[in-house]
Amino acid sequence: MKNSDRLQWWEAVLLAAGLLLFAGQAALSSPRKSAAFDEEYHVAAGYAYLKTGDFRMSLSHPPLINALSAIPLLFRDDVNLPLDHPAWAESDYFNFADVFLWQAQADPQSILEWARWPVIALGAILAAALFWWTREMAGAWAGWIALVLAVFDPNLIANSRLVTTDLGLTVFLFLTMWWLWCWRETPSRKNLVLTGIFAGLTMASKFTGLLVWPMIGLIVVIWRLEIRDWRSRRNLQSLISNLLFMFLVSFLTLWAVYRFDVSPYPGTAIPLPASFYPYSLWDTFMGIEAQPKTSFLLGQTSPRGWWYYFPVALAVKTSLPLLILTVWGTAVFLRRKGWRYAAILWLPPLLFLALAMTGRITIGYRHILPVVPFLIMLAAQAGRRLEIGDWRFRRPNLQSPIANLFFLLLLLWHAAGTLRLFPHQEAFFNELAGGPEGGGRILVDSNIDWGQDLILLRELLVEKGVEDVYLGYFGAAVPETYNILYKPIPGFLRQTAGPEINAYNPYTPPPGWYAISQTSLQLGLLEQNVAMYAFFRDREPVARAGYSINLYEVTYPDDMLLDRVVVTGTAVSDIPPDELGVQDGRRLITKWTANENTQISAVGEEIALPANFQPVKVNFADIFTLLGYAVDDGELQPGDSVELTLVWRRETAQIPMPAPAKAGPLAAFVHLSGADPAQIVAQYDGWDTAVTTLEPGDVITQKITLWPPPDIEAGEWFLRAGLYSPQTGQRFPLADGSGDFVALGSLMVGE
Repeated sequence: MKNSDRLQWWEAVLLAAGLLLFAGQAALSSPRKSAAFDEEYHVAAGYAYLKTGDFRMSLSHPPLINALSAIPLLFRDDVNLPLDHPAWAESDYFNFADVFLWQAQADPQSILEWARWPVIALGAILAAALFWWTREMAGAWAGWIALVLAVFDPNLIANSRLVTTDLGLTVFLFLTMWWLWCWRETPSRKNLVLTGIFAGLTMASKFTGLLVWPMIGLIVVIWRLEIRDWRSRRNLQSLISNLLFMFLVSFLTLWAVYRFDVSPYPGTAIPLPASFYPYSLWDTFMGIEAQPKTSFLLGQTSPRGWWYYFPVALAVKTSLPLLILTVWGTAVFLRRKGWRYAAILWLPPLLFLALAMTGRITIGYRHILPVVPFLIMLAAQAGRRLEIGDWRFRRPNLQSPIANLFFLLLLLWHAAGTLRLFPHQEAFFNELAGGPEGGGRILVDSNIDWGQDLILLRELLVEKGVEDVYLGYFGAAVPETYNILYKPIPGFLRQTAGPEINAYNPYTPPPGWYAISQTSLQLGLLEQNVAMYAFFRDREPVARAGYSINLYEVTYPDDMLLDRVVVTGTAVSDIPPDELGVQDGRRLITKWTANENTQISAVGEEIALPANFQPVKVNFADIFTLLGYAVDDGELQPGDSVELTLVWRRETAQIPMPAPAKAGPLAAFVHLSGADPAQIVAQYDGWDTAVTTLEPGDVITQKITLWPPPDIEAGEWFLRAGLYSPQTGQRFPLADGSGDFVALGSLMVGE
């Protein structure tokens, strides 16, 4: 570094303050954000790799960034690694990550916040690198401009507090290009080695990091075209040998990340260094081709995406001041240095954007995040043309006050647009998109809604006095971890099956409060039924949790005409509205049962009681009354089954709705036992009817089969029944306080 480029003490203070400001924005917003969609997978994979040296959970991404993120967790004594879970033996990283974060840890949010710190540090390193490289290339003033643009870039800040690979790839790709430029300026072995090391770290960050080599190759070729005798054999040999040396260093770096592992390529007996890297690369590529991601753009959905998705994302999610300055700075740079020299700044973002435009995953700006630092560097080149005299402000020159003022206003606009959005930087949309309020009509998924606002949803529900909410959530987090009392309705990943999900009526939803993620709002269940929440799309939400979850209140006039229908087997949302019986101006109440063994008689309908019906009329917590039962045969022989019918009536008390939804809010149990209730020889547990859509007065007829053991002793055996919560195992008490089950009579088993 030139002596004239060394920092004065006050400049060092300003630089440190700028980096702390960047890190502070990410760090202070982190506790306000729940787990984003992919964070659990990266944390689990990284921690497992550090503790075991086994990279089986690093299937979708190389292990470097995940391992860096997990380093702080090594200093905690309360992090549990569930290696005894079957998902570890099966290399099932989806289920393993779910178990690791949400079941094995006492405080999942704290685990996440610790794991985010290394990514925040990487973000600060990127901001510092932008400052230094720009300063070296374009002067001190341009360096400060680059720092301001980086410190207040919402996309860099947002991704700097997520445990994902996008920011890590961005950092190491940028460092690779910086040292490649240093090698051009000073062709030393040191700079060549450092370029190779950073290229290896780029490949170890994310599989798209392989693009670093086409970038390096094209840039070097373009630079060599400036040499008059570039075709000479000596120059070509030198170029090839340097590139090969650089590649060798990068491969050794990548191999070091894999702990210099030499093992057979999976499925073969051929030993290879870092064999898991090409295997997981191929597996990831084939997975993307086989299962493309449904995406949303400008009101349209597509299973394959659009070639222009990322140009649109770049136009609406990059701050307008940065875009304006990029155009300005690029013109200045090309005019001063020429297109060949400038290739180090314009070619990497161009190639990365071109790769993204040919890909299958069009679901987020984060996939083109490596473009942003190069835009900032190009924008900072405009600082060359600012006529402000000495950049230390000792000799101010006001020859162009309008240009100076315009430039200053652009920087203030850029900073203000980010600061006003705190702590929701991930939801940034510029003025072309109508800001974050309008962004959800253009892009969803990680652009605005990646499951990150459950903490804010909980606070919003408390503020509004909402005790429980229907939740259509897009994300991998477990809502109950964040103390949200909710009734699950169809959502991606977790709420995809079960009676309550199948019973949801998307055409005339039940009255109540609804929290719908922006991604669910536009894409429904992604690969199926993208119109699941079309009912809410044209409605103005009552409030928003951050900018990702909309809160609605659904009400109907008291005098609105009602229709009722019982659906068996098929999910209500899979039935077209005309076939279901939806009519304009009328509300349709849907009730759902899994099969013909359980039937529903809607309130007011005539009830067909089974033969041999024995009335009981026992009330369970004023939720259901067991009206009675019927047994086909009171005498059994060993090996016979018991055919039993229970008849329940829905009462008025609210049904507890603990999550998850897979088990349902309640279930019936029937025990065949001896005189001692604990001596159970046959039992049934289950409930095939959705309960949230039932009305007081509805009657459920439930047919049950018990299978006593073939060697059951002869004599008298007793039937006992009740209700319980599958989540907690707690039984619902009888309303009269006499117990938590009812005796239904006895059966005689013959010799």
